[in-house]
Amino acid sequence: MATAISKSYSNIFSKPINPTGSKAKPVGRYVLPGASLGDIVLQALFLAFLFFLVSIIWPIALPASDDRQHIVYFEGTPQELEIYKIYGRHEGPTIMIMGGIQGDEPGGFMSADLYVDMALKRGNLIVVPRANFKSIILFDRGPDGDMNRKFAEVQDKDPDSDRVAIIKNLMAESDLFLNLHDGSGFFRPVWESDMANPSRYGQCIIADAEVHTDPKTGRVLHLGQEARKVVEMINQDISEPKYKFYFSNHDTLADSSAHKEQRKSATFYALTSLGIPAFGIETSKQLPSLEMKIFQHNLAVNAFMELYGVIPEQPRINLEPPSLRYLVISVNGKLPVAVADGQTLMVAPGDSVEVVHIGANYDRGLSVDIMGLGGLNDIRLPLAVQKPTTILARRDNVKFGQVQLELLKPGSTESSPQLLTAQLGPVAGAGAGWLPGDGPPPTENVETTPSGPPDASASQTAPPSQTASPSQTTSPSQTTPAQVPADGGETAAPIVTGFILEVDGQKVTVRPEEKLSVRKGALVKMVQIEHASDLPPGTVMNLRGFVGRKGDTTGNDLGTTANTAKDMIPRFSIGQPSGKLYQLGAEDGPNILAIAYLDVIQPKLLSVTLEVDGQVKVLNLGERWSVEAGKQVIVRSVELQDDLALTQPRFTLGGRQFPADLPQTVTMPTIAVSLAVFSKDELAGKVVLVPASTR
Repeated sequence: MATAISKSYSNIFSKPINPTGSKAKPVGRYVLPGASLGDIVLQALFLAFLFFLVSIIWPIALPASDDRQHIVYFEGTPQELEIYKIYGRHEGPTIMIMGGIQGDEPGGFMSADLYVDMALKRGNLIVVPRANFKSIILFDRGPDGDMNRKFAEVQDKDPDSDRVAIIKNLMAESDLFLNLHDGSGFFRPVWESDMANPSRYGQCIIADAEVHTDPKTGRVLHLGQEARKVVEMINQDISEPKYKFYFSNHDTLADSSAHKEQRKSATFYALTSLGIPAFGIETSKQLPSLEMKIFQHNLAVNAFMELYGVIPEQPRINLEPPSLRYLVISVNGKLPVAVADGQTLMVAPGDSVEVVHIGANYDRGLSVDIMGLGGLNDIRLPLAVQKPTTILARRDNVKFGQVQLELLKPGSTESSPQLLTAQLGPVAGAGAGWLPGDGPPPTENVETTPSGPPDASASQTAPPSQTASPSQTTSPSQTTPAQVPADGGETAAPIVTGFILEVDGQKVTVRPEEKLSVRKGALVKMVQIEHASDLPPGTVMNLRGFVGRKGDTTGNDLGTTANTAKDMIPRFSIGQPSGKLYQLGAEDGPNILAIAYLDVIQPKLLSVTLEVDGQVKVLNLGERWSVEAGKQVIVRSVELQDDLALTQPRFTLGGRQFPADLPQTVTMPTIAVSLAVFSKDELAGKVVLVPASTR
């Protein structure tokens, strides 16, 4: 029996909150001894640095500004995915720029990174600078296989599967998709040399067809025509003939195509599944400098912006070498210390070390690796240290600083952690020593709010059997709930009668063997096990695939809340056509008292009902409707598959948000725009409105 949450469109989605922020924490007062003028000045400097450090360690969660949004998935892991949405002051098309899907192509991801801080007068950008952060850290095309060959089909167990799904959603929100690469050699329409011929990729704009007609909408996309216009614009700024750009038509749909492998690529998916123009931008790996690669990528992206009427500001190329100032490190959850580049931190064997912040001259593309422990990216991941090691700092694949970890002698009476320096100097001395005050290390614990996903520790520090999600199942029939024997040897009714949950604040009771369907992104709190008689004292409520309490190996998720978009570990799910199915169990050690199921479904738009001048039109997902510019369009209702709830609905027209309590009236602009439907931050789908005069 399936249970679903009823629809509610009453909540208006407010400004998005920075998902990486956390609430400010109180910090104790520390006063430096002495009363001389020098001491007073030192105290003032100290307090100024303290304010700066506290602002780093405990950033206040502020609403995102009106013109941009920053979203982070899988934070603190090698799969970290940062997304930036930039909204122009005036309505216009949305262009998606993606770099770094192959990590050994720095021109692409370093160019994309420059657009993150751009302001726009018109139109919108979605920027994914580092689609495959792990491959960038390793400077490898694809350590888990080529991610750009996984858009036709990808297995759930594939490490890239979740990011591919997120990128597909972002594409569906866009009107143009640009994938930035560095390719080998120099593309030429005719053979010139081994490094300059039709089989090479560098210095070209690639499309999968000259002209493509979307079978769903009938829209005709003149890809070759647009690419040649862009090439002409780029080449005006390239004086060296051998570095000029060309258009390369891969003709991917044709049986005679030499590039059939591109049918699995991101651009092919955007073109054939979503019906939007999609291009690969390739600079040559043989260009003489990284700066030239970045500059020419910028030329191409800016040309597409101009072609589509998205008015940008030219980003600045910054090739300053990365420099580490300090790492902010917490040991055993205590108040963090700032340890300067090249210094040594003393810890006791078995101490838990967590790097909570990287102080560097760059803000993005940063990772730390506690060598011999954890994984490639150990930021905000507590790890137990048993022997001396090094904490290595990287920007992308470049190593740019390190801190040594040394062990205190057995039986040492020194406080732990303790810096190797014999005497703690003032904070101004390169960030060494305890912060915020000097003297003996403070002993009180400071409560912290982990910003990384709970599955980071589950997937990197212990096998599934040692985490709060003990095992993976492949079908509901593989787990049989236990029943309690009654007197006389008969089988009594199960003592567990239900699981009480809160889904986005609404209480729901799920009976044993029932399935609760929720949208991806719903907040599910494990409230209580409903029972007919006393439960065994060791009974826990376990949502398998979710780690409710970091470091808790009992599997008890009672009282915790799972964000179904970020906190669930996909490898614990049971395959479902509609979504990902997770087991919710009442467990007494190895005995399973009852099982229910949580079906996490990606919201998908079925249709939008619109009205213009009394004419009602139902547009199915992806369809277009021609409306006279300036007309009042009434958005009547939306319908989703699986009768899912939009408990935090959000609607945008041309990237601009409008109130979510339908019906709402909007004005048809003079350009083609997408009407997009979101469930919280998850895109459910969109339809397109086109001015009546547009062909």
